[in-house]
Amino acid sequence: MMLSSEHSGETTTKNPLTARGQLILVAAQNLFLKHGFDETSLEMIIADAGGSRRSIYQEFGNKQGLLMAVMQQQVAIQVDTIASINYELEPSDALKDVTGRFVQGMLSETLISLFRLVIQVVPKHPDVGELIYDRGPLTGVTPLADYLSSLNKLGILAIDDCSYAAQMLIEMTKGRLHLKAVLIPNVNITEDEIVQHIDRAVDLFIKAYQP
Repeated sequence: MMLSSEHSGETTTKNPLTARGQLILVAAQNLFLKHGFDETSLEMIIADAGGSRRSIYQEFGNKQGLLMAVMQQQVAIQVDTIASINYELEPSDALKDVTGRFVQGMLSETLISLFRLVIQVVPKHPDVGELIYDRGPLTGVTPLADYLSSLNKLGILAIDDCSYAAQMLIEMTKGRLHLKAVLIPNVNITEDEIVQHIDRAVDLFIKAYQP
C-alpha cells in the first residue's frame, strides 16, 4: 500500500559559515584525518585555509569546536538522508531505500575515518563524545518516526513507540556493517552485502510490527 507524499522532512539547520569558515572547516577535516586531532595545530589549519586564529575563534570557538563542526556537517548529511523518504513506494521498499542510502553514507571512507578519530579523541576530551552522542544521527530520526507513525495510523504496522522503533531500525540496518568497517581496515563491503543485510533487517523489522 503506497502512501501520500505529503510530509514535512526536518533537516539539521546551522548558522551559515562565511566563505573563510568553509575553507577552515575543509582544511580542518583533512588535517584531522591525516594527522589526528592532537597533532593538528591551529597554525597548520591556518596555513592550509588562510585567515587567522581570530577567524577560527569567531566561527568555531576553538579546535574542539572545529572538530564538532566537522562532525555536525557529516551528521547533517545523514539526517537529510533519513528525511528523504519516498512515500510513493511500498512501505518495505521505502524503508529499504532510505536505510540503504543511510548505511551507504555511514560506510563512506570519510565517516568511518572520522568515527575512528573520535574514538581516539574522546578519552582525552570526553565532552566531545557527549556532544556527538547528544547531536548524532539518531537525533534526526523524526522524519522516519513520522513515516512509521503514518504506517501505524493506516494499520499497516502496529507500533507503540514510533521514535524508538525508528532508532532501532537505524541500528539494525547499520550496526553489523558499520562495526565491521570500523574494526577491519581496508575491508571491502560489497553492494550485494549491503543490500542483503538491509533486506533482512527491514523484513525482520516489518515482521516484528505486523498488526
